[in-house]
Amino acid sequence: MHSPEEYRAEIDRLRKTTRDLVAMTTLPAVWGDLPPEGVIDSLAGVLLSTLDLDLVGIHLPGQGQTEPLERIRLRRDDTGSMLSAARAALDAAMQSADLQDADAPLQFGTARFGIGSELGVVLIGARRAGFPSEHERLLLGVAANQAAAILQRRLAERALARSESRFQDLADAAPAMLWVTEPDGKLSFLSRAWHEFTAQDRGTSLAFGWTAAVHPDERDAALHAVVDANARRVPFSMEHRLRHAVDGYRWVIATGQPRFAANGDFLGFVGNVLDISDRKRTEQALHETRDTLVTMFDALPVGVAVAGQDGKLLLSNQAMHRYLPTGVLPSLDEERYLRWTAFDADGRPLARRDFAGARAARGERVVPGIEARYLGDDGVEIWTQVAAVPLKGRDDVTRGHVAIVTDIDAFKRTEAALRLAESRQRELFDEVARANRNLSEFLAVLAHELRNPLAPLMTGLELLRVGPRDPAVATNVRDMMERQVRQLAHLIDDLLDIARVTNGKVEIRKTRVDLNAIVTNAVETSLPLIDKHRHALDLQLHAAPLPVQADATRIAQVIGNLLTNAAKYTPPGGALSLRVTQDGAHAVVTVSDNGVGIPAASLESVFEMFSQVGSNRQHAQGGLGIGLSLVRQLVDLHGGAVSAHSEGIGKGSTFVVRLALDAAPAAPAPLDEIAAQDTPAAPALRILVTDDNVDAAVTLSMLLEMEGHAVTVAHDGRQALQMAAQCLPDVVFLDIGLPDMSGHDVARGLRQIAGLERCTIVAVSGWGAQEDLARSSAAGFDAHFTKPVDSSRVLDYLAVVAASMRST
Repeated sequence: MHSPEEYRAEIDRLRKTTRDLVAMTTLPAVWGDLPPEGVIDSLAGVLLSTLDLDLVGIHLPGQGQTEPLERIRLRRDDTGSMLSAARAALDAAMQSADLQDADAPLQFGTARFGIGSELGVVLIGARRAGFPSEHERLLLGVAANQAAAILQRRLAERALARSESRFQDLADAAPAMLWVTEPDGKLSFLSRAWHEFTAQDRGTSLAFGWTAAVHPDERDAALHAVVDANARRVPFSMEHRLRHAVDGYRWVIATGQPRFAANGDFLGFVGNVLDISDRKRTEQALHETRDTLVTMFDALPVGVAVAGQDGKLLLSNQAMHRYLPTGVLPSLDEERYLRWTAFDADGRPLARRDFAGARAARGERVVPGIEARYLGDDGVEIWTQVAAVPLKGRDDVTRGHVAIVTDIDAFKRTEAALRLAESRQRELFDEVARANRNLSEFLAVLAHELRNPLAPLMTGLELLRVGPRDPAVATNVRDMMERQVRQLAHLIDDLLDIARVTNGKVEIRKTRVDLNAIVTNAVETSLPLIDKHRHALDLQLHAAPLPVQADATRIAQVIGNLLTNAAKYTPPGGALSLRVTQDGAHAVVTVSDNGVGIPAASLESVFEMFSQVGSNRQHAQGGLGIGLSLVRQLVDLHGGAVSAHSEGIGKGSTFVVRLALDAAPAAPAPLDEIAAQDTPAAPALRILVTDDNVDAAVTLSMLLEMEGHAVTVAHDGRQALQMAAQCLPDVVFLDIGLPDMSGHDVARGLRQIAGLERCTIVAVSGWGAQEDLARSSAAGFDAHFTKPVDSSRVLDYLAVVAASMRST
């Protein structure tokens, strides 16, 4: 229990706190029109006396052309050592150094305040323990903020005064437009400045012609002002817009004084016109700046309040009224409490007793504060940060607290967006890293798959070089080498296909076809691999035709890849199934196996590029791991869908392809373009083979000579043109990448040689993309073969050329 004297002392302390706060808030009225030097001198004196200090130091940073200001005031007469200590402490405070030293006889407190983009410093010092107290810090902070507002305004006024002074000097130096009127009010003289300004000539501007240069909206008013002043013979002044020779209308001020003769007779008026457009713009800018500052101060999101232990507000600013319009803390106001949801540092909701104000009322400092959501009167919920500091007396008993509410809604939203962006960035990084891993593994697989056929090819070449005695051995070696070369060509075709599809350069040629027929062709192509692994294939075609709009070659490639995949990942002697069914408006192809299966987590990734790498690699029987990626992309290009299903490792896999049925009626079957018939042996042809790869040119020429053709070989472009002019070939096989000139240029040159107008020119190149074929056609090639070229294709093509020559 407290004695009456203690209660009275407590009441006196609270009253003193309130009086001091009120006194601090009235300082701007006391300072009146004091300059900045007077403001900081007055502030130092008020703090020195109000807080019973030993010293006060204030440093005001320079602003533009304004020099820094500094004031140090001491309480004691012994100023020598005290002044040195004060200056050292003020220098340290400006460097944000820690001034607290419990063993020092002189204790310091500081406060910073904003002056434009700079910070001012207020330093206070006293010879007493526990200095500065919370009460003294509060008063120091309030006084510093009051000074900041006044100093900001004073410095702005000083800058404005300097600006207006400079403007006035310029205006005084500018030539004025002078004019004179007669007693009847008609203009009789205008200076040169008028004519230069308005571009009016003297003849049209005199009398009342000058009004033509006045803005139409103010013309009548200007004329009335002159006529009225002339009638009453009194001075006048008016502002209006005047047409400028090159700058549209500009604001001017026209003033006039009556003229009188010595005998008092009225002689008319004399006056001048000054361009005040700059002043008008300055005034408008000042108005806009003032409006902007008012709006900024009104929109400040920081609310500040001083509350007593009863939870009622003693002092608060306008911003705090937004949060506490009833003047009572939310911990004591049920309606306001329901609008707040406070959280601890881990994001858990806080009970009412753990709100910042309630904790400060118990003597706890809640700094920097707790985060809380506040539901405004407009129904919008925002994030805030609420800090609170207890106000204690000399007996360390809490008498109230100071609360600060800051709107951090934008920060919280940005923080959430950054967290989301960071998460997405991590996902993207993981995806890129996974792609890089897959690519590295794919390159290793590619090297392995390319080496596999090269080893038997080298062995076969050695056997042929030695010359086996048994012809059957040579035949077997040639068959083996042919298989290995076809395997290499297949690998290269897969790479080219996936590159074309991925880059959107594959051409899909859709026609109305029966899906059953496509599946049958695909099965025939895949049977050798299936038989090799001793798999049993259960093929079930749909009973009726299933017409679809599709590229038969590409869909056969899709089915073939799925069968190949099933054969590779099923142990020898496995069971494969291929069913063609109809599901409503869709045709469905289902390929199943009882092989190694697919983990649930990998069901979607199996369609990614190189997905074979790193998973079940030991079960694969060769290949690059791009087949399923090619399947999905080709099905997508047909507007279809493909999906993978598996019950897990060792339980087999099922792949389902869905394609839309073609509902249009079937078109009549086209007649065969060329009826099958016996063709007599093709005549021998004159052929020019041009390739800078000597081995490639020689082997092709040997093949052609074995077929009875007359072959000439060249190894560069110029040699090819020379030989062509001599032998006039029927067919030219021409490499595109020659050492001396492009194969396209050689083709154009061949077309210019007399006698080669009907020559057939065939491009032979390792480049086989759609644009490569288009460039060859534009250069005059009749056909484009992509290396490695199948010898049967060459011979079949030559048979067609020979037949065409025979028919003509």
